[in-house]
Amino acid sequence: MTHTYNITGMTCGNCVAKAKSQLLMLGDVTDANVQLTAPQATITMQKHIPVSALQYALSKAGNYTIAEADGGMHHTEVTDEQTSWFATYKPILLIGAFITGITLLVETRSSAFSWESWMQNFMAAFFLVFSFFKLLDLKG
Repeated sequence: MTHTYNITGMTCGNCVAKAKSQLLMLGDVTDANVQLTAPQATITMQKHIPVSALQYALSKAGNYTIAEADGGMHHTEVTDEQTSWFATYKPILLIGAFITGITLLVETRSSAFSWESWMQNFMAAFFLVFSFFKLLDLKG
């Protein structure tokens, strides 16, 4: 989650550095960008941290006050879904199984199984399938 806060009481670059270091010491803060020109802090955190906890951390650095910018409506939340290994690689595994199965079926139709012929068929199918997906230009 990324939240933007207004910070008052900062007067110099040293104030910015002290405020940023105190914010980064909080456990769930992953990134903090503190600006002096527009006295704001953009804080990226793993889970929501109350403003009171941020204020307590900033009070250690100096006489600074922090408040949510735009009434607290300026934040974005990125949901990080935990997916299993199988769910992640299921499409590529299905394609690999499909290509392997089809090439084995093609090779069983010939009089004798030949690894060289099977590999040529496998590589041809691999090229055609993945070229098709490249033509689709799928995102993600």
